[in-house]
Amino acid sequence: MMALFRSLPFASATLALAATLNSAHAESPPADMAKVRQAIRFHAPFDGSADAKVSVAGGKVMTADTMARKSVTPGLSAAGASIAKGEGKYGDCLRFTKKSEQVVFFAGEEMHFSPRDWSGSVSMWMRLSPDEDLTPGYCDPIQITDKAWNDSAFFVDFDKELPRDFRLGVFSDLKHWNPKNISWDDWPVDKRPMVTVKRPPFRRDAWTHVLFTFEGINASDDKPSRATLYLNGKKQGSLDGAIKFSWIPEKGAIMLGIYYIGDLDEFTIFDRALRPEEVTAVYESTTGL
Repeated sequence: MMALFRSLPFASATLALAATLNSAHAESPPADMAKVRQAIRFHAPFDGSADAKVSVAGGKVMTADTMARKSVTPGLSAAGASIAKGEGKYGDCLRFTKKSEQVVFFAGEEMHFSPRDWSGSVSMWMRLSPDEDLTPGYCDPIQITDKAWNDSAFFVDFDKELPRDFRLGVFSDLKHWNPKNISWDDWPVDKRPMVTVKRPPFRRDAWTHVLFTFEGINASDDKPSRATLYLNGKKQGSLDGAIKFSWIPEKGAIMLGIYYIGDLDEFTIFDRALRPEEVTAVYESTTGL
């Protein structure tokens, strides 16, 4: 009977499929966390302090009066912002308890900007119930730019409508993506440079991992650029097409908690685009980075 079974076409196809799957698995070994850690350029675990533990530009947290950053003071002094002892995904975390015009930020030089073939990743953990905790209006847990939200900028945000969508925005130079200066409200939603997640998995009683990668920005060979959003290790969508950033890093800022009410932990910038298995490994790590 076994000999007969092995001679059947179905059995041959099954064995061939198994061999293919085993071969594919062998070609995708588990992520090497040592190599992931080697790619860290900036890391703020918010353990005991809001200052970064790994940085290239001092790692000092600052507080500005508004997003325009006309008045800046050293340290964490935004209304409602504090370090929550023992409340983090690992150790302590950064907590925002009220909406404020003040902005917590790090220097733009902490980002590894390149005018050619720029790639990287940004990772953080967040804990909140968006529909219950946030006040009316947009909310940007992270925004990185030297100009404005729609001009050479990365951000993740919550939309202002209930139930709140979660979005990744990757906006090229304003003159590149919007050369005719069309008003935002007139842009078709499906043409906006954003990845949108309907009913995202954020909860007040659990941490959600947020990570986005970008690769090939300012590509020298005109190949398409790509930015990808992951939540809890799972890909949510990508933006594909030419992405052009012109930055003056010393004029830029890595802004955290814009109109945000919730917790934020383990904010990390990598100097390359992590592979999908590496994103999963960061999410599944039990010890953090």
